[in-house]
Formats: sequence, C-alpha cells, structure tokens
Amino acid sequence: MMTLDCQLTFRMLLEAMSCPGQRMTLPDSAEESPFRPACTTILHTLLDADTPVALAYPDAAAEHWLRTRCYAPVVPPKDAVFAVATNWSWEEHVFPIGTEEEPEDSATLIIEISTLQGGPNLILRGPGIQSTRAIAPEISAGFLPFSQHNHALYPRGIDLILCSGRDFLCLPRTTEIEEA
Repeated sequence: MMTLDCQLTFRMLLEAMSCPGQRMTLPDSAEESPFRPACTTILHTLLDADTPVALAYPDAAAEHWLRTRCYAPVVPPKDAVFAVATNWSWEEHVFPIGTEEEPEDSATLIIEISTLQGGPNLILRGPGIQSTRAIAPEISAGFLPFSQHNHALYPRGIDLILCSGRDFLCLPRTTEIEEA
C-alpha cells in the first residue's frame, strides 16, 4: 500500500477516534485480501513487523495475509496490540485491557460487520460528542452489555473499530453506549 494512502487512513482513524460513531469512508482499495476493504486498508496502516495482531478465530488465509502483506506477527489474543474479528462473540474477554497504571497496554479490536446501518439504534455520549450521536450498526447480540462493561473499566478497556465495506467507525472505551 502506498505511503500516502496509509497517511490518509491514519488521519481518518485519528478523526474517527476523536469523534466516536462518526462514519468514515475510505478510498477504493484494489488489494486482494481475506478482509473487507476498510479492514484491509486499516490493517495495512496500523500493522508492521513490530505490531502483534491476533485473530479472534483461527483462519489460515487471514493469518497468511497478515504475515506476508502486513509483515505482522500473529500472536495469541492475550499478547495482541490489535485484533481482528468477524461475527465476534461479546462474551469472550480474551484481549488485553491494560492496567490502571498503563491503560495503553490494551488491545484495539477491529471487527468486520455486515453493515453500519440497519441494526439496533444506539445512542453515544462522551468525549468527542457534543451532546449525543446515534448509530445503528448491525452487530451481534451481546454488544450492549459488553460496551457498558468496557466503559465501566475506564481507563482500562478495549477500543473498537467497526468495519463494513469501505466504511468504518470507531468506539473508544471512553464512549458511553445505550439503546435508543
């Protein structure tokens, strides 16, 4: 992936983390990958040989792609800086959440979902949101209890990036999420 593409994607990720729930659209990516376009571009941007990544579920093609295209070491979930999942089971708490002294030692979970709209209506509050923001990602059951537990862990916790097609949005651990 070209350096300018990675720089643009990184700036978009920073903006999306600063404005939780704001939908971002990445440029087209022609790269063949076992992941959807937004996830592919984000992984290229964030991963390198010094950035351990975990797959939530074993997938030989995805592991091969991460090792050969991003040069990233694929590690067990407990050692991950980033993790990639599809159809994530929210009851599983296997990724690092950091400590009170070092909350930055937590993982960021990048989740592929079918769409960022058409799911249950959720209301977001917190830093980067003037009052409230509404989103409706089509996300698996158990998300709301997970997100509420994750928010309660602050400053520890997991930051989320939801990807669908070329679109993504970020939900940092500081974001309070409730049903509309």
